[in-house]
Amino acid sequence: MSNNVSYKLNAKEIGENPSCIIIHDRFKADLFHNEEDPPSANRVRISNDILDIEMLPSKGFSLGQAWIKGRPVFWDAPIYLPDTETIDLWSDEICINGKPAPGFTFLKTLTGGVEMYGLNNWGMPVINRGKLLPLHGETSNVPAGEIMFIAEGNQCTVEASFTYRTFEGDVDKPWYERGSPLFRITRKLVLRVDSTVIRLKDIIENISGQKQTPDWGYHITFRPEEGARYLVPSGHVQVRGGGQLPDDIEKWHKAADQNVRTETGIIHRGLIKTKPSDEEETTSLLLYPDNTGIAVSTTPAPYFQTWFCCGGKGSKEFTFRNGESLLKKNWDGMGIEIGSGPLDHDGNIDKSVKYEPVMEPGEIKEINIGISFPEGDELISLRNKIERVTAGRK
Repeated sequence: MSNNVSYKLNAKEIGENPSCIIIHDRFKADLFHNEEDPPSANRVRISNDILDIEMLPSKGFSLGQAWIKGRPVFWDAPIYLPDTETIDLWSDEICINGKPAPGFTFLKTLTGGVEMYGLNNWGMPVINRGKLLPLHGETSNVPAGEIMFIAEGNQCTVEASFTYRTFEGDVDKPWYERGSPLFRITRKLVLRVDSTVIRLKDIIENISGQKQTPDWGYHITFRPEEGARYLVPSGHVQVRGGGQLPDDIEKWHKAADQNVRTETGIIHRGLIKTKPSDEEETTSLLLYPDNTGIAVSTTPAPYFQTWFCCGGKGSKEFTFRNGESLLKKNWDGMGIEIGSGPLDHDGNIDKSVKYEPVMEPGEIKEINIGISFPEGDELISLRNKIERVTAGRK
């Protein structure tokens, strides 16, 4: 490999860059714009000859899609990329079953494969001290202005940072620049030569000068297939919202009625920990009917839920005020949601997970997510390890 290098790209104004394509040894980064996307919503695709990964700078540097040898990894989102320059996350422009639903504007922004949420709220909308905290917070819709491409030896890192604020005050500024700064978020994608491992490293830094309790979460949503299973090494499971467990809590099926969106959430507790990297993590597995798999390693979190959704194209469950459906395609996806607190703010977390919620001024938290594609004996070993745990599940 040649000497270490770094490049800076203007993520908002493509024309301000001397070049939008960076090629360094076997790594390539390409900043581009799709005609159907809003003007400031550019994309950057990073490749290492095996993996192609598309990041979304306008959406909190979310991971939009990835391909391994040309095969898509994440879901085909039923909603188009939003204009995060003008969005009003606190509006009532979205209706649920015909009724305006303040705080649910987020629903028209759920387009990524891996999105980070929070930080005043993740999960369902809540009213706190008279202020509406919207569904899944604001983080996944704060745009990042610059992207850094850094190549060091046989590894490249593509990263972006942005400031999370109180989002109140000067209406002459864009919504994401209003108010006092609370956190600095740095999101990193790390790839290595000849590797099929995707590493995401997120750093939350308290820059407010006061103690803070960030309420963070993630949505990781994969491409489903009929009969695909999502395996979690957990000792206890329950249906989100209560009720009887389905006969098979691991398997995804197509919607019986394609016009109706069906969603199932299963909350997991008592997850075993593994160490696939230098970090202490827990690993779950998406297993397809053809015995290919996707392993997901995550920093242990107090809340862990598997998520299965299908159907709903054109339905009137989620609409705009004029009655137009949000869902341009079926809401077909499967994956996990993890977070620092419960999705429904009901105290339903795994209290055995060691987690300190309060951050001192200047303190940082690092959250790691690894996505890999085990094969052969490695895949069989991981599957067997998980199934030994779930055999004694309560």
